[in-house]
Amino acid sequence: MDLHGRPHRNRDFTGHTCELRPSEKVRHASAVAIARAEHAFREGRLLSPDEAMVLAGPEARKDETLYSIARAVAWETDCNLDEILCRLGERFPDQS
Repeated sequence: MDLHGRPHRNRDFTGHTCELRPSEKVRHASAVAIARAEHAFREGRLLSPDEAMVLAGPEARKDETLYSIARAVAWETDCNLDEILCRLGERFPDQS
């Protein structure tokens, strides 16, 4: 909760609140991750964590979760995974 009694957005999903002033590197990595997530969503390949657990196995390997996208982008850009995941959670609240 913030000082006014409102719950922090995305705290349930990522375990922390997104930085208010992310670095240019984090903003770029987040934009890349959001573009990839939007592409996977349009193609019907974006799974929620619950769907991913149900489909665990070879048939789910072609699909993505917000975590898998954030992990790949964090590795490619050497950025903080939690920050990227936090921004993906903001953009796709139904998938987190």
